[in-house]
Order: sequence, then C-alpha cells, then structure tokens
Amino acid sequence: MVAGQGPVLSDEVLLHLFCEAIAIRPERLQPTVDAFLIRFGSLAATFASDDKALSGLLHIGPHIRTALHLVHDAAMRVSRARLGRDDIFTNRKLMLDYLISRLAREPIEQFRILFLDEKNRLLADEAQTRGTVNHTPVYPREVARRAMELGAKSLILVHNHPSGDPTPSDGDISMTHDTQRAAALIEVRVADHIIIGNGAYVSFSELGLLRGFQG
Repeated sequence: MVAGQGPVLSDEVLLHLFCEAIAIRPERLQPTVDAFLIRFGSLAATFASDDKALSGLLHIGPHIRTALHLVHDAAMRVSRARLGRDDIFTNRKLMLDYLISRLAREPIEQFRILFLDEKNRLLADEAQTRGTVNHTPVYPREVARRAMELGAKSLILVHNHPSGDPTPSDGDISMTHDTQRAAALIEVRVADHIIIGNGAYVSFSELGLLRGFQG
C-alpha cells in the first residue's frame, strides 16, 4: 500500500515511515522526524547529510546514521544505473536530480566528470579531485588522459559550490575552456559544465559559456 502512494506522501510522512522501519521507539518517532526537518529542511537533505551534521542531533545514534547512509547510497546507485541505459540527454532532469542529490550537500568542492560514449551513454562517473570550501584544482591534461583510457567521446564536467550559489567564477570559466582545448586535441567534446549549488544548478551550455575548439 505504501509503495504505491510514495510519490504523493509528504517528506514528514516518509521520514516517519522510515523511522518506524528502523525501529525507533514510538515516543521518539515524532521528535526525531521534527529534528530532521528542522535541521535539514527536507527528506532528500536528511538522507544526504553527513556524520558531522547528524552527530549534533540528540538521540541520533550510530544505527540511525548507518540506516540513513545505506538508503542514500542505494538511491545513488539506482539513479546511476538508470543514467547508463540511454542517451543521457534524453532525460536531462534525471541527470540533474542525480547530480544535485550527490553534490548539493558536499561541504567542500568536488570535481566530477561524466564520461560518455559516441551515443552519449554513460561510461563512467568519477570524482577527479576534492578541494577546499571554495576551490578545486583541475588538471585538463589528466582529464584528457582519462577520457582516452575510457574511450570517451564527450564529457560533462561537474562541480559543486558549497556556498550554495552556483554562479560560475572567472576561474570556473577559464578552467572549462582550458579543458575544452585539451579534450579537443584528442577529438573529445566537452558537452557541458554543470555547477551544483544548494538545490540549484548552472549549465554552461544553457548559458552559452562553452567555446568551440578544433583538435
């Protein structure tokens, strides 16, 4: 009965059902749900939270943190598997939902790459580097080298802004163009660069920030 109603249930109800499923005591159910929503604001943000954020909540012990992480990891794997079936651009919303879920709550910058084949199917989703709260080092030659190893034909660059504002910096734009140049030398196209903020994103292709380079 619950499975069929999932899409129309509120975040509060779903969190309540989750807490029941992991055997939280009845008297602690509603206070726990309230704590999650006050601290994180939503179901998705609760499951994406890290141990440091969860440790600040009363009565959230190791078994609850483990259950949250298991559900989140399972959801990420299902989303990742769905991305690999067809042309990734045929369901852009699915791709963006996956990237936002993976990166929106990251406390430091992380640079990832989606490597695509000639039919825009996902070959690999890899974290290349992790940086600080406002900077991630990116090495265009290494990006190109990895694309060659995987036989990729195009790339989607992705990174997050922990500040929550996905507006690209001058450095983001410059790095993207440097990566385009390096990729063009091996006839690989940078199809997009997506910056993830707090539940929001910016797409370089949508903003016209990508340039054409000849290999």
